[in-house]
Amino acid sequence: MEELIKLLTDPVSNQIIQLIRVREKMTIADILAATPSVPRATVYRKIDRMLSAGVIEVSDSHKVRGQTEKVYSIKKNYISSEDGKSDGLKIMTTTLLQIFELCRQYFQRSDADVNRDKLFVLNYAIPLSDGDFSLMLQEMYGVIDKYQKKEPSADSQLRNLYLMSMPSGGNENE
Repeated sequence: MEELIKLLTDPVSNQIIQLIRVREKMTIADILAATPSVPRATVYRKIDRMLSAGVIEVSDSHKVRGQTEKVYSIKKNYISSEDGKSDGLKIMTTTLLQIFELCRQYFQRSDADVNRDKLFVLNYAIPLSDGDFSLMLQEMYGVIDKYQKKEPSADSQLRNLYLMSMPSGGNENE
């Protein structure tokens, strides 16, 4: 579980996971081409950790110039565990602490400008059935995937977008 938390809160690992999720299947060569600023050794190390944690799997392999090239895909879309409460709390707490640290670093920068950088936080409480909620998530993923598949331009900058879901407060017996 600790390795999974580290992967989900690590920006490079998260970037690789999102790339594989959007493109469905990728080789190391594909990942390296899509992340030119990430060193080769780092990509290999992150892939090994993702395999060990069960986030990705080898879905295919083929020979390229006498070498076996593996094709990776996401093993599961939703992270679950045997002990949903404590593991879920660990994942949420660690993720929120990571977000807090990114915010702290951002606001310490001399050039921090929330208007220019479009910094915002939104909270919507929407009454939805499980089916409607799943449909809404699929639509949102479609929009996000559309933009993740775009080739970056010269003026592109990496932006973190967080989507969190949890039931509204209240007594569980109500």
